[in-house]
Amino acid sequence: MQPPDFDAMYAADPDPWNVRDSWYERRKEAVVLALLARERYAHAWDAASGTGDLALALSRRCERLTATDASSRAVALTGDLLADTSATVAESRLPGVPSLAEPPDLVVLSEVLYYLPDADRVRALEAVGAAARPSAELVVVHWRHHPDDAFLAGAAATEEADQVLRERGWERLAWHDDRHFVAASWVRP
Repeated sequence: MQPPDFDAMYAADPDPWNVRDSWYERRKEAVVLALLARERYAHAWDAASGTGDLALALSRRCERLTATDASSRAVALTGDLLADTSATVAESRLPGVPSLAEPPDLVVLSEVLYYLPDADRVRALEAVGAAARPSAELVVVHWRHHPDDAFLAGAAATEEADQVLRERGWERLAWHDDRHFVAASWVRP
């Protein structure tokens, strides 16, 4: 199985998941923001920014924001949406880590892990942990079901992230599980 061609998806429709009009997406964004343990962050990294809507919401809670995506078309969309902010937008594919001006104290992985093959999911979590500040917070959120073009269901991807992170010394702060999506956050004690 190959990951989806996100550039082709964004070429066919600049909002392939109907982020701006979908109650699911607006609700998911609100829950992610509510899961954040701190009011403000020095530097946040949205590691799969897509259309940039979540990155824009995160930018209101942090001094600096880095938004990345594997799709050059998504990066362009995010750049347009964040043009009036101090955000840095770049193309980067997990498990790779972009050049970050400073280690982030918040990393958000939204609806991305299930699109990575098994070994890349673990490598992505390890790479994010290595790039983040020791006191960083990590948030993972997925549609709980199994997208046709993904390697596993979102609930399984989030549970796997929990296991990997806890084995590496992260402590889970919050867990939101409902019939539509699963979201969780962790910190290193």
